[in-house]
Amino acid sequence: MCTNLPHAPSAEEQVFAERRRRVVREAVAALPGRCPQLVAALAEDPPPSYRELSVRLGMPHGSIGPTRSRCLACLRTLLHAERHL
Repeated sequence: MCTNLPHAPSAEEQVFAERRRRVVREAVAALPGRCPQLVAALAEDPPPSYRELSVRLGMPHGSIGPTRSRCLACLRTLLHAERHL
């Protein structure tokens, strides 16, 4: 048996992973205001700098961090509610 092969996810794992991605996408889309754009930008690889976000989203540099915190708190609430449906 070859133990150096990468783990191939089972069909069940793939279905659950796709469902998680869908639930997160839907929750991000349901966020208020600029939150969907901010959260999506922060999920980029690599994430843009706050300076880039400021220009892209038309937000003052100093408000990005607090807005990010509020958006992520709201996202956690939405995802927590989804888990309990």
